[in-house]
Amino acid sequence: MNWFIVVYFLMNGSWIEADTLDKEGWSPIKQENYTICYNKIIESNNRFAKIAQYREIELDIKFECECRNDMEKPNIINCKPRNWFQRIWDKLTIIKYN
Repeated sequence: MNWFIVVYFLMNGSWIEADTLDKEGWSPIKQENYTICYNKIIESNNRFAKIAQYREIELDIKFECECRNDMEKPNIINCKPRNWFQRIWDKLTIIKYN
């Protein structure tokens, strides 16, 4: 298992993973660790929020870090799900940077 950046699109009021929509180039991207993944999603979410604000449109894309099975190395575990305190801390720091 590894940390992956996963892209979601807002479609008909629901967030749907881009990979399930067969959108080319939007498949999950493996990251070295949670900190790197988290920093990249903060940067990407902020960039797309600024673009949506500039164009005066609704934000319809978001990036998230998820712990998923790694098909290349299925027996190596490089991550574990975040506990409740870590998830709260993540949300607080996201609010802080927005």
